[in-house]
Amino acid sequence: MSQSILVVDDDPAQVRMMEMTLRGANYEPLTATDGESGLRVFAAHSPDLVILDVMMPGMDGWETCYRIRQISTVPIIFLTGRQTPDDKISGLKLGADDYLIKPFLPAELLARVESVLRRTYHPRRPIQNLLKAGPEVMINRTTREVIVRDETKPLRPGEYMLLLLLAEHAGETLSVDRIARELGVGDEERRAERVKWHIWKLRQSIESDPRHPRIIVTEAGSGYRLELR
Repeated sequence: MSQSILVVDDDPAQVRMMEMTLRGANYEPLTATDGESGLRVFAAHSPDLVILDVMMPGMDGWETCYRIRQISTVPIIFLTGRQTPDDKISGLKLGADDYLIKPFLPAELLARVESVLRRTYHPRRPIQNLLKAGPEVMINRTTREVIVRDETKPLRPGEYMLLLLLAEHAGETLSVDRIARELGVGDEERRAERVKWHIWKLRQSIESDPRHPRIIVTEAGSGYRLELR
């Protein structure tokens, strides 16, 4: 059965080129012209890979990627006309797996697609890469397995990204602005509210009593901290 690939781009000519290229390589292309329709196609078809343009009107690629990462670990390749370190860092922190700089040749598109699919669905045997954050939390960054109080906790991608961020800075209070920036929360007006919601969701998953958290504590007026004690 062919692997399905969702292409989200507002440039019709670019979409047609990618669609023909992917179909010629025996992939099943799905297409959308903006972020919102892309999310609808994603929900309906659960593609094996997403190719996502960064600069789109309305919901841009950053926000679309962020929303996908709340529900899925599907590999994502960003398309961008800009080649700056900040863009790449932001995309990787959001969960992108690779970048493709416009303009590109069909052969380069196929090479990136094949590489990402191979890494994702036929990975080499994982090497243990453990991060111990305090007495209760252990994270395997290779397998994304999270163990809290000797129990494996299944986390959604957004929860995992937030926990990993706090664990990498365990004992340090991270401000709401920094957490929002690291997670790619772009809505400045609702930034504090969205970060608070993500913290609440993570606490529901890992705290024995989320109403009285012991792992992720709040520093009033400062931010949040993963407790080391």
